[in-house]
Amino acid sequence: MRAAWMWIGILLAALCLPMAARSAEMQDASAPAAAAPQASPLVSTRLLSFKQLGANSSLKMRGGNAVAVVNFGSRVDELITSITLHLRYIYSPAMLTELSHIQVLLNNQVVTVLPFTKGQGGKVLETTLTLDPRLLSSFNQIQFRLIGHYTERCEDEAHSSIWAEVSNSSEMTLTVQALPFANDLTFFPEPFFDQYDYTALNLPMMFSAKPSMGTLRAAGELASWFGALSGWRGSRFPVILDGAPPPQHGIVFATNAERPSFLASLPPVQGPMIAIMSHPMRPEKKLLLLLGRDAKDLALAIRALEVGQAGMTGDLVNVHDVKLIAPRKPYDAPNWVRSDAPTRLGDLVARRDDLQVSGLQLSPMRVPFRVPGDLFTWGSRGIPLNLKFRYTGPQTINGSRLTIGINDFFVQSLNLNASGIGGVQTNLRLPVLENGLLTDIDQILLPPFRVSSRNELQFQFAFAYEKQGECANGVVDSFRAEVDPDSTIDFSQYPHYAQMPNLALFATSGFPFTKLADLAETAVVLPAKPQRQDIDVFLAAMGRMGASTGFPALRYRLVNEDELDPVKGTDLLVIGNSRRLTLLRDWRARLPTMLDGDNRQVADGANSPQEGAITFQSIGIRDNPVNGEAAFTSSGKVAALIGMESPLTQGRSVVIITASGDDAMGIASSALSDDGKLGQMSGSVVLIRGDNVDSQALGPVYHVGSLPLWAWIWLFLSGHPLLLAGLSAVAVLIAALVILRIFRMLAARRLRES
Repeated sequence: MRAAWMWIGILLAALCLPMAARSAEMQDASAPAAAAPQASPLVSTRLLSFKQLGANSSLKMRGGNAVAVVNFGSRVDELITSITLHLRYIYSPAMLTELSHIQVLLNNQVVTVLPFTKGQGGKVLETTLTLDPRLLSSFNQIQFRLIGHYTERCEDEAHSSIWAEVSNSSEMTLTVQALPFANDLTFFPEPFFDQYDYTALNLPMMFSAKPSMGTLRAAGELASWFGALSGWRGSRFPVILDGAPPPQHGIVFATNAERPSFLASLPPVQGPMIAIMSHPMRPEKKLLLLLGRDAKDLALAIRALEVGQAGMTGDLVNVHDVKLIAPRKPYDAPNWVRSDAPTRLGDLVARRDDLQVSGLQLSPMRVPFRVPGDLFTWGSRGIPLNLKFRYTGPQTINGSRLTIGINDFFVQSLNLNASGIGGVQTNLRLPVLENGLLTDIDQILLPPFRVSSRNELQFQFAFAYEKQGECANGVVDSFRAEVDPDSTIDFSQYPHYAQMPNLALFATSGFPFTKLADLAETAVVLPAKPQRQDIDVFLAAMGRMGASTGFPALRYRLVNEDELDPVKGTDLLVIGNSRRLTLLRDWRARLPTMLDGDNRQVADGANSPQEGAITFQSIGIRDNPVNGEAAFTSSGKVAALIGMESPLTQGRSVVIITASGDDAMGIASSALSDDGKLGQMSGSVVLIRGDNVDSQALGPVYHVGSLPLWAWIWLFLSGHPLLLAGLSAVAVLIAALVILRIFRMLAARRLRES
């Protein structure tokens, strides 16, 4: 223990002295410039829109006491000292302004109201509210509750004139103060990743001036692990080569032979080590140091962090050994639905509360899920959804129903029953529960053509009631409904088969590389001398694939473009500036679109191809037609994603991420963390210019996966209807002859017996 503390002391001295010397040099060179770091406050301001916080559309409130919610978190290393809301909202002009308003609640406590003003109904209004930060916790909710009245007597709380909306462009301004954070790995992955921080993860990674492939491979594995943690938030890993640490949390990779210059005086280490320490210039920020004698030690340190971080404590960990025992099986990514058995809906949500709703006008329950991109759903009647749900008994069965949708597409509507006895749509009925909730179990078939790689199920309960007289009120205090977590969705009956190249599958799920969650059959190829921009795109891509699978890339391989022989039997992800990537020139004859710096050759073909169902005709296609090609020189910036079959091994895939120059590689990196741009990618070629994404299907077509014999037969017959009709006629004729033969035999036997 004494040796460990001594080593930490040496480490602190090694870090602080060079930084202090650099600071002194800056003060001598320029006094005003030197004053900036000293005056740097520990207080910062953060501006977040409701859309950034997960509100994909405006917050709608329908009916009296309707509630809309926005969630946000508070980082463990920050204290929110003030919170201000800038709201844009609109309300029904039919409501009585003297009786109606919107309550604003913070963590279930009313903090203020939005009054309604006569003559302002139906107009978009703006207001600024200051909330009390003392009400905040790690996980927070801002609730908007509509108290609406449209008449002074005989009121219907579900009347269509009672409504209001808060725009998702509304903003939240947070003033945060940095808090001291212990140098203790007990809290890891905090503060580098905080589960209550709903913004995109931005985590710099620092290397020596020329990091080796082994060091970069370790960094890519760690980026995929952090990408899996960040999930829907997205992640970016800015690369710093031989520079000073930025004023934020960051990760440093250093070996005895490769280390950033600010660690030049660090004594050699004797094995894999993990350390956490304060930033030399900003003590409230932390640096995670991954240290080793060489790149192999770095890999051990990172895997120890990924596998055993739950047992790590203190500010220094010496790693002895790490063993990876169980390899992943195809399509078993933790974030994906199961391919070998039904998947519980309870396994697809973060909390069971996500499958429960209560109130008068119930908001929809949303269940996101991911499926493998190569599921072959041709000819399917639908994807089985075995649904169990409970709800308070409606006062009337007329108009009470559960509406089911997928990706905002209507699937089916189920009637709710006051007595608990199901209608014709119900396959199985359970008795009434003692708590007054009713239970139904239904099997619904989801249309397969509406299911893509990333999906969302929607369950909307609606309860009706009857008024017996003019002013009678039959409304219950609150309705409650729950979708049982044991409900299942079943993709196990579908084989895996896909037409390639299809960059939509790569953009949405990382396929085909993520077929194995640990990327065991993937090799990433970089230029012989990768630059900072190339590494930045590489780390962004690894983080994206970790977010897709929910698992780190433990077994992928990283090579430069001169070392392809050992990995020629794998799927290749090639990343690099077109000016340095010699593979682009070697494979020029196979590429439908070619970038070579300012020199470009662009083909034209089918624009914006869809992820449509495979047919027998499409299987027979060998090439997507090219309308024409244009070769020219242009000085503008453009990035490209190109997909094709591997020139090294038939049936394997290659995805190339490149750009016209170093500055243009940033376009590719940004696109990999932009869901809007990723959603526009498809086909075999994607060109990105600023905010414009152009996708085309060009060049040779190939297929991955396999189909059972019966599927091939039906797929073949579907493409030959006349043959199918002829075979059907022959089958009917044969059956008729067999039946006739049987009847003759029976008649002959009766005659003999008589």
